[in-house]
Amino acid sequence: MGQALIKIIFSMLVRIFTFPIRILPVKRNQILFTGLTGGRVYDYSCNPRYIYEYLREQFPGQFAYVWAVSDIDKYVFLKEEGVRLVRHFTVSSFAVLLTSKVIVTNGSYAPWFPFRKKQYVINTWHGGGAYKQVENGRPDTNWATRKRAEFCANNIDLFLASCRMQEEKMIRETYGYKGEVLKAGTPRNDKLVRGEIKEMAEKVRNRYAIPENGRIVLYAPTYRKSRHPVKMDSDYLLQQLEQMGSLPGGKNDEGKGKPEWFFFCRYHRYQDEDDGIRVTGEHVIDVADYPDMQELLCAADMLITDYSSCIWDYGFLARPCFLYVPDKEEYTAKTGFYTDLGQWPFDQAKSMETLAENIRNYDAELAVERIAAHFEKLGSYEKGNCCRVVAGRIVEVTGIGEKRDEGEY
Repeated sequence: MGQALIKIIFSMLVRIFTFPIRILPVKRNQILFTGLTGGRVYDYSCNPRYIYEYLREQFPGQFAYVWAVSDIDKYVFLKEEGVRLVRHFTVSSFAVLLTSKVIVTNGSYAPWFPFRKKQYVINTWHGGGAYKQVENGRPDTNWATRKRAEFCANNIDLFLASCRMQEEKMIRETYGYKGEVLKAGTPRNDKLVRGEIKEMAEKVRNRYAIPENGRIVLYAPTYRKSRHPVKMDSDYLLQQLEQMGSLPGGKNDEGKGKPEWFFFCRYHRYQDEDDGIRVTGEHVIDVADYPDMQELLCAADMLITDYSSCIWDYGFLARPCFLYVPDKEEYTAKTGFYTDLGQWPFDQAKSMETLAENIRNYDAELAVERIAAHFEKLGSYEKGNCCRVVAGRIVEVTGIGEKRDEGEY
């Protein structure tokens, strides 16, 4: 109850504190972007980033952009693009939050910040599909958390949905949101759906000096405090992959020979070493400070995760993906799922030995069929044009921006 209650009280105080600011006019051409706050995270990321980049490229000079961030010095390149930067939870940030016509967020501020009726708040969310239950949808949810969810639902003008199941189970049922849902997919997945991933992958490979025959296995566990120890033995996994002598499914790229494997680890931004998840090994490459998860996914030749919604994004790449879930029973009891874990399209393992066996037995053709069936079951809305659709709505709301000839929004 602690954090939820604090946010409710803080929201009331902010409303009182910012009352004088509410007499200022809303700037019709100003758009504020904000990513998730807290933990080890890049503010300039996820769906808001991809919407911003689309608008910047397609409507040059027509909007005034603001990014709310934790560390302004980290984003000098945005200043060079003409973006105004404000630091979270400062007087200046509150003034901009209350005078921007459009707010694009992937979850932050919406559950507690008292926006004005003249403003237009777009919640892009920060995960696709319909997998683990969000906090206020769990059986033991307290009244403060539910109250925060109610406030959030009333504070949003447009909610983006990646699929029908997410719309029905999370957006409508869990949040009780009754407003408009945009059934256009996920902005950060547009390029993945369209297959425009080469440049994204090369950025990662160049950053970490991965050789031409190098192959990347990315381990990206979701956040939780597990009593059941979750240990990922990277040395054992790399040894097993080297012994296979080929990519999962028995294929290698022509002319590149036997692959050399590299182990990338990306903890959740809130995860601490004492939370029950531990990666061991001498060759772990920590990519927690890499700014864009989508680029990491594009570079990864194989993904290992557990209950993370990154499986939704990675599914569009049709590459080997495996679930490592030693604490499956505990997590299911504490958190629960919108879509039963047994219906996810990837093989599960509770031990390193079973994980290695699943990799050896990987069937690429069967995997593609299972992913396609999964997307159909969840009712995917992804078409690769979400940024364009969202931009169209912003143009409509602000009355700014010329409609281009190459297709409708």
